[in-house]
Amino acid sequence: MKALAALSLAVAALGLSPAASAQTRVMTEHAQTASALECLLAHKYKECGQRFVGNARLASRYWLFWSPDKQFALGALESSDYAGTQSATAYTTKFLNGRTADVYDVTFHHQRKTFYIVPPGPDGKVEYMRVRGGAPDDEKLEGSLRAF
Repeated sequence: MKALAALSLAVAALGLSPAASAQTRVMTEHAQTASALECLLAHKYKECGQRFVGNARLASRYWLFWSPDKQFALGALESSDYAGTQSATAYTTKFLNGRTADVYDVTFHHQRKTFYIVPPGPDGKVEYMRVRGGAPDDEKLEGSLRAF
């Protein structure tokens, strides 16, 4: 009986996740992070590799060093859309040290990814970013699915 109650609660929480998640994002100016996303999606290591430092350096490597295997796994880029700016939440605190990030919804032929890019510092370098599978409103599913 306890398992059924827990499952019901989890299903109810999942049903609220997209609405709750969307409320934490607002539309703001995002030119600096859009430029960083363009570098990543165009795989411009020589031009952009030095723009990513700290936490973002490791996360950017997959995208800056491209290969035919990655192209095959993801498929062609179909769209990239700005989903809003997300202030500090439990998710951004866990993965981006509590920083506000611009969120992008990127669709490839075979997969969908969400990019969280914290605006660059005064030196123009991006220090924090995260890329995960799924749509922007799926972030709460990532933690919820591990509990079961």
